[in-house]
Amino acid sequence: MTWESRFINDDALAAYAAQPITDFPTRVAALINQQLATWPQLGKATEALSQVQYKELTVKGSRMLAQFNPARIVSTAAKVDTASIQARPCFLCAENFPTEEKSVPFGDHYVVLCNPFPVLKDHLVISEREHTPQAIAPRFEDLLDLTAALGSQYFTLYNGPSCGASAPDHHHFQACNRAGIPLFDEVSHWPRTPLSSPTELDAYSLDGYGLKILVASSAKKDTITAWFHETVFDIAKATAATAEPLLNLIVTHDPHCWTVYLFPRKQHRPSCYYAQGDNKLTVSPAGIDLTGILVVPDLNHFARLTATDVERIYAEITLDLK
Repeated sequence: MTWESRFINDDALAAYAAQPITDFPTRVAALINQQLATWPQLGKATEALSQVQYKELTVKGSRMLAQFNPARIVSTAAKVDTASIQARPCFLCAENFPTEEKSVPFGDHYVVLCNPFPVLKDHLVISEREHTPQAIAPRFEDLLDLTAALGSQYFTLYNGPSCGASAPDHHHFQACNRAGIPLFDEVSHWPRTPLSSPTELDAYSLDGYGLKILVASSAKKDTITAWFHETVFDIAKATAATAEPLLNLIVTHDPHCWTVYLFPRKQHRPSCYYAQGDNKLTVSPAGIDLTGILVVPDLNHFARLTATDVERIYAEITLDLK
């Protein structure tokens, strides 16, 4: 099975387009409509998403939404050890897709897919065509290009191979609609510590925020790329990492400016994930969870989750570099 056989062209998408397909965002919007109409699994999952429950919590003065989403148990409880990965077929390789799953290309190396287990509206997976391990260093500029191409309606994300990626053996990004994300609503007015002189680059950390986060904005791709690689080097040095340090990325693009939200990590999963009895909470935070939408696939655990639990979870998994 080749990727070309999985592509759907503009002529076939035209019937599902709300407007003429003239650019990448309109092509992606048509793909979403086509997949919803022709792929029953995605249609059911998207309908179920409209029925998920939310619980609002205040964590260190910050708004956070817990989301009860039982379909996400597939990702939250995913086994990502080497033996488990080697024992299952890769669900991001074209030959293992359901018949109905289609895609559109992005550049020469990526394909855009609809996520069959969505957390948010317009949840996409942007997958490398080749089966190659998850790694950000050689692909950070690809992530910037993707974010710019999707436009300001979307945010993109990268989960490190030990930080929430359920397919660490196959490189991929994700993208979702930006509407209603707590992080984006709060970041502009949260107290900050500057990490650079705001000329071509505005870099800072948030003071007292519920998560440890580094933020950088720039209109120049080479400037923000240089900041990213220098920062990852510093994280690797601080944590004695010999490979890619633990991290998650969120990226947005507004006219002529990228903003990168970098979350250094201590560990993949919090202690409550492994606990027993009433102390157990099936929570495994990845990039979306770090935007303030914490996914909980177990109804009992969702009901028991408190702001104190969430503060402890975020403190356990995110790393303060100060």
